[in-house]
Formats: sequence, C-alpha cells, structure tokens
Amino acid sequence: MMRFRAAPLRAAAIVAAVFVVSRVLYRMVFGGASGGGSLLFDLPKVPLSGPFAHITLFGPITTGGIWNAAVSALPFAAVILAFGVLNAVIDVQRLFVRGSTRGPIRAVSRALVIAWATAPALAQSVRRMRRAAALRGERGPAALLVPVFEHTVERALALAASMEVRGFAASDRPAGDVEHPVRFTAASLDQGGAWRLTGADLELAPGTLTIVSGATGSGKSSLLDAMSGLFQHFEGGHQTGRIEVGGLDRRRHPPRETAGFVGVVAQQVRLSFVAETVHDEIGFALTTQALDAEAVDARVRQTAHELGISRLLDRPVTALSAGEATLVAIAAALVSHPVVLLVDEPLAELDAAARRLVCEVLDRVAHETGTCVVVAEHRTAEWRGLADTWLEIDGGYVALGEAPEPEAMPTTTRASARAADEIGEPTAAGPGHPLVSVRGLDVRHGDAVAVRQARFALHAAELVALTGANGAGKSSLLGAMAVPDAAGAVLIDGTDVAALDPAARRRAVALVPEQFDDLFFATTVAAECHRADRRNRPSTPTDETFAALLGRELYEGMLLRHPRDLSAGERLCLAIAIQLAPSPAVLLVDEPARGLDAAARRLVGEALVTIAEAGRVVLFATHDREFAARFADRELTLEHGIVSAVARTTAELSS
Repeated sequence: MMRFRAAPLRAAAIVAAVFVVSRVLYRMVFGGASGGGSLLFDLPKVPLSGPFAHITLFGPITTGGIWNAAVSALPFAAVILAFGVLNAVIDVQRLFVRGSTRGPIRAVSRALVIAWATAPALAQSVRRMRRAAALRGERGPAALLVPVFEHTVERALALAASMEVRGFAASDRPAGDVEHPVRFTAASLDQGGAWRLTGADLELAPGTLTIVSGATGSGKSSLLDAMSGLFQHFEGGHQTGRIEVGGLDRRRHPPRETAGFVGVVAQQVRLSFVAETVHDEIGFALTTQALDAEAVDARVRQTAHELGISRLLDRPVTALSAGEATLVAIAAALVSHPVVLLVDEPLAELDAAARRLVCEVLDRVAHETGTCVVVAEHRTAEWRGLADTWLEIDGGYVALGEAPEPEAMPTTTRASARAADEIGEPTAAGPGHPLVSVRGLDVRHGDAVAVRQARFALHAAELVALTGANGAGKSSLLGAMAVPDAAGAVLIDGTDVAALDPAARRRAVALVPEQFDDLFFATTVAAECHRADRRNRPSTPTDETFAALLGRELYEGMLLRHPRDLSAGERLCLAIAIQLAPSPAVLLVDEPARGLDAAARRLVGEALVTIAEAGRVVLFATHDREFAARFADRELTLEHGIVSAVARTTAELSS
C-alpha cells in the first residue's frame, strides 16, 4: 500500500495550477482585478442588462489584483496538491475498498471508490474527444461537453457494475450449490418494452461450457446479466418466473452477495478495470473479502500462473493489449474460484492467435476445474468441438440447439453493393496513377517502433484491407496517414498531407477510429447529420449518405433516435457518413468488423464496397481475415512494423 507513484502527484499539480490560473482569469473577467500595484490594463467596465444587471465585466487589472486573486486560490490548490501527495504514497482506493468491508465509511465507500476511479477516466475522455473533434473538424470546448459527459457516465456505470459483481460492500455472502449452478424455470425478462425474453426453461450442469449465440440486440448480454443479477438489481430489468444460480433465487440476492461463486467477465473489459496494476485488478475481489495481503498475493500469483500471465502482474492495466486485457479480466473473475463463470463476447477484439488462446483457457476452466462456464458470442466457429451446450436466442426465445455449421458470409461484388451514385464524389481524381503514395513512414510511441519505413500505393476505387495481429501497429499506421506527425510522407493525389491545413486535410483523407462512437457529438441522428452538413456543406447531405450506406429499409425512423441507441453496425455506418461529409478522396476505417454479427458485418462490408465504387480509396484495418477476404480487392499485412502485400489464395480469389 505504501509505494510512491509519480502520476497522481503530477496530475494533482496540474489541476492545482489550472485552478489558480482559472481563479485569476475569473477575477479579471468579472469586475477586473484591481488591488494596488502597477496598472497593467485599464479595460472598460461592461455592465450587463436584464437578469444579469448586477454583473459587470472587465475593469482595471493591476499586479496587486492578480496577486490577491492567486493568493485567494492557494488554499484550495493546496488541498488538491495534498490529495495528490496522499495518493502518490498511499493507495487511497484500496483504503476505501478496505473500508467497504467494515468500519464507519462502509455506507459511502462505494461512491468514494467510483468517484476516485472515475476521475482519471475524465481526463482520458477529454483527450479522446479532443482527438475525435479534430478528426471531425469540430472546434471549441463546448462541443466536448456532451460526449465527455456521456463517456464519464459510461465509465462510472461500468465501474459500479464491475465492483458489484466482485462483492464490493457485500453484507452477506451465502455459499452456492456446486451441483446446481444455473436453472431457469418459466423465466421471462423485460426491459421496459425495449427487449423481452419469454418463457425460458433451461438447466446447466457443472463442468460444462455453454455458448449463447444470436444476432446483435437479441439479448445475449441480458441473459448473462440475468444470471449474474445485474439485470434485476442494477439495470432495472423485470423478471418473472424463477432463476436460480448456485441454488439461490436470483431476485432475492444481489450480485455482490453471490460474487464468491459467480464470476463475470464484461464485454468491454477495459471499462470494467478498477485498479491501476494487473496484480491489484486480479486481487480486487479478494480484497473486498478482507483477506490479508499475503493470502491475496498468493491467490493472485497462483491464478496468473494457471493462465500464463504471470509476466503481466506488475504492468499497468492501461498498457495491456486486447488479448492480455481479456485474460486479465478472466483471471480477476476466476480468482475467487467461482461455481459459475459468465463471459460476454471475449473474442470480439482479438486476432486469431488470441482467440485460440482464450478458447483454450475457457475450455480448460470448464472441463478441468468443474466450473459452469457460459459464453455469449457472435463468433461461434472457434467453439465447435469445445462447447457442451449451444443456446440460441431468436425472436425473444431461448432455444437449445446444436453446434452450428461453419459461418458463411455471402459473397459481395461491386454489382451487389448499394448504388454508388448516392454517395458524394471525392474531391480528388487523378486516373492512371496511384491516388495514395506512402513513402518511408515511421511511427514511434516513445522508444517503441510501431511502423517502420512503410511504403505502398493505393489506387482510386480500390478497397484494401490492412491485416495484422493485435498490437501490430495497424491503428498507428492509419492515424499517421490521417494526422501526419510522423517521419516519412503521405501523398494524396500528389500533395503531401502534412502540408495541408486541417480543413484541406479532411477533404483529402478521413479516419473513422476504432472507437467510432467518439465521433458522436449530438443527441439525435438528425442533429449529427445537420452538424456535419453545417461544418462541411457537402454536395450530398449526410443523412442521404447515411441512408445510402444503411439501405432505405433500415434507415426509416432513425433520425430522431440517439446515435448510441443504434446497433453497432448502424452506428458505424453513421460514423462513416459523418466522416464522408468533407468528400475526402481517401477513407480510413479502423476495425470495421469488430464485435459485429454476420448480418452487421455484411452491412458494413457492403457499405465500404459502395464507398470505393464511388471512386474513393478505402483502406480498412482488421484482424478478421474472413472479412478481409470477402470484401477487399487486395490485402496488406503489418508484422513487426513492416508493411507487405499478401498473396490471395485460389479460394479467396474465386469468392
């Protein structure tokens, strides 16, 4: 608990300095800053009218007035700095967690931990949204208010849910029945009319691996949440019938009381991390049980060894790759030796090697430790030969099924894509030569080289896939092409992108980042489209582009919906339409197939084909080789920082 960490102290010093400066600026704007000393500025006083008649802006500004304003802010700045010092030498969050198990702060410790852990996420959210605003062409801090608020709330809710399912502030910890891990009897689930599951009857045995499949939005996550208790006790869902987990009535026992025998791995594992290091993240559930530090450490190291991640224990959770983060989340759920392990879409963000590793781990957990493992998943192919039970959700019903046939994605050709003439024309043309030339591009992150001397060319109307393992540098390469701040050159229609001003650069190249929800700044689809039109004045209105990408039958009735209420495929099409508003010659899309079911992947793939057919270069990064083979004209791969062409197999060429 006693270890010096520079980051909290540095952050507190920055916040304290900003507070002092803000206080001085406030005094200068509202009434001036006079108070002796030398006169610096003699600004005219501007009285306001109406309900603000008591307020006067500006006035004389003196050195003494600035000093007095700064001194008045120092006590508050000192308090901020003191908390930074405290957090630098003491893990305050762990103190709050200890307090949740006993003592006078038990009732408020939950809020304290959430607030303490959410504060760094606020700063991270601001950085992410500033980047997204730059990619979209938004200016001014006011544009960040809605998305930063939404991201912060999302993080706080994910933290609260994560701590709930790991037993934080539990007042009772009943034991679970190992012989009867999961049983549904005439169970129905309802989320206020938005989604309903009717009459589920099922029983899962110990030592089995069950796969829950279904289309996006069918209710796979809600079914797992009903088993964990989050649906009933955290999300406000309504349950009828009976659901027993570990022999206990799920409606009577909140998740924190069953955390000792129910492990949960959330769909977005990074949002659910509550600690700074991998060691503390894995041991969080044990800490809430008031175990001594030596016992926690021993269990953490044993669990990490069993999953092959001992090398990660001292690493910050922010430094993990997607595959490593998933394994750490599984370890954090397994550290309490659960009877039931619930895992929500663990393969969504992983490359082929990481997917195989996660499948092997969960297969071993189920069949060697006797745990009842339930996995909700789009990607069913990897589980064939491993799963004991298959459940499919379709039309609000859960059906017991069999191992599915290999997933087949219908072939898409230029003729089958939606009409390209509905998408606005790009601003650059240049037939007969490459539209994009990347020459000697180097991308570094500190001392690490992500991309080394990348050289390749792309032609108009070409759809190209950039493949590679998690952490290979695909996102780094796309980012360097869109915002050229690395060594080397990116030429679009003969012009170096680095020489363009931001507005001209967005007309040349646009990027849809992996976290494409960051591009949403309004509360309705119509407002998002209007915002893009106002900034860029495209020849084709953004809502028309969105309709063309999505298809008219899906587009009807969407304009008044909140962007985040759309399905993942629909949201991605909206983000693409927004980034097409400046009519860029080149569109870059990072991981367009991530977390999508087969129908949504086809929707997005056909949208990319349509955009390329309009004459643009489309380059998308993906670790989904099947998606690349189905939709891309050709493929580049990134391995060990080197970009090279991939030769297509005969089967891929014939498809």
